[in-house]
Amino acid sequence: MDETGNYPDILGQLSDERLTVGDLLQGALGVFPPTTALDQTVEVLLLLQNMTNRPLSLRLVVRTPARDSAGSLANFFTPRPRLALTLPPAECGLVHIPVAPQLPTRPGEGYMIQVTVEATPPDRYRTVRPAVGGAPPSLLALSPFRVAVLRDIRFTARATAPNQLAVALDVLPGRFPLRSETPQPRYEALWTLHDLRQEAQQVEATAAEARKVARALSPALLYVPLLEHTNAVFGEAWMPLHPGEAMFITRALMYVLQDGLDLEQGFSREQSAWFRRLCRLLVADPEAVHAIDQLISLLYTAVIYDAVLLGFYVVAGQTNADFGDKTEQCGYTARLVAALEGRATLRLEHVYVPLVLAGVALHGRMTLPGEKLWHSLAQVQQARDGRIKLAGAEFAEVFELLNTLIEQARHLLIDLRVPRD
Repeated sequence: MDETGNYPDILGQLSDERLTVGDLLQGALGVFPPTTALDQTVEVLLLLQNMTNRPLSLRLVVRTPARDSAGSLANFFTPRPRLALTLPPAECGLVHIPVAPQLPTRPGEGYMIQVTVEATPPDRYRTVRPAVGGAPPSLLALSPFRVAVLRDIRFTARATAPNQLAVALDVLPGRFPLRSETPQPRYEALWTLHDLRQEAQQVEATAAEARKVARALSPALLYVPLLEHTNAVFGEAWMPLHPGEAMFITRALMYVLQDGLDLEQGFSREQSAWFRRLCRLLVADPEAVHAIDQLISLLYTAVIYDAVLLGFYVVAGQTNADFGDKTEQCGYTARLVAALEGRATLRLEHVYVPLVLAGVALHGRMTLPGEKLWHSLAQVQQARDGRIKLAGAEFAEVFELLNTLIEQARHLLIDLRVPRD
């Protein structure tokens, strides 16, 4: 669980979109393969995530098109158009719904398969996932290959009616031989409370070793590979960084990897996303911790997650800025992580709020190896000046916060009598 008591967001690792049914359920719909021919079965895949701590009784209604876009008759067979299932507490899973086009369906594009989801609120339930998303899992129990396959499905939350998802299917010319057996719908669990308990046991079992690894992550060891990886990740997300931006983001990340989480009220390194992921790594791939570049790559998005949440706290404490409540901050953080993982679009806002801002807030408190403090402060000012020319008027408030923090940092260097570079 994250620091808000919410369970990890599994659905967000597999789908960029989600339909939310009240505070009970989240879902997305996909189809594999997205093209077929007569009598060839495809699977309509309904991704479901229970937002509560109680079992959810669900009713699913599958609707297939009766006509094509030209008004001609169409026929799609699914063996059980009405399904009932119970989704266990906090579980994320996949419903496989077989669908096959049959005569007189003609070849065509955009046949819409619709699935209506009805959920019955359980007694005395508690919400354990926010509607906006949440923390990523430390490590998914699914194999990397399985995760890649599921991400390639391109789940959608296209809604054609309340609580109804739709996905498009194309039918090609040709016909396949009829199968001897009719595939049936099935449910596949992707993440269960057992995975949560297993993670807790692994964290407990490897915590002592993880502490040793964490203590060995000195600033001198971390700084250059962390800076290089930050430049690479943001560049791959189509947001190349100015040297000043990269340096100050890295400062925020270094603060999290050192003792910053234990220094700030309400945070703890051992409850952080990056430490828990490190514990899981010591179980899954213990050799990875001995290669610093590989270790940073594996921990990076978890470090980002912690740095963003801590950054909101640090910046708000020095500027009185309002970044919303914890749930809103967690949702924003999840979207930022998704963007860095290539599952969403990275915006300039994600560079500065709160990462660069936090790095400036920590200037003089967290000094980077070999850093000339006045020179690095000038670098972030240069970055600001370049971004001002490109950013719209809606970014003015961010630059005002940045200017406030730069002025605070300048006064701190003066008070500390740090010599000019």
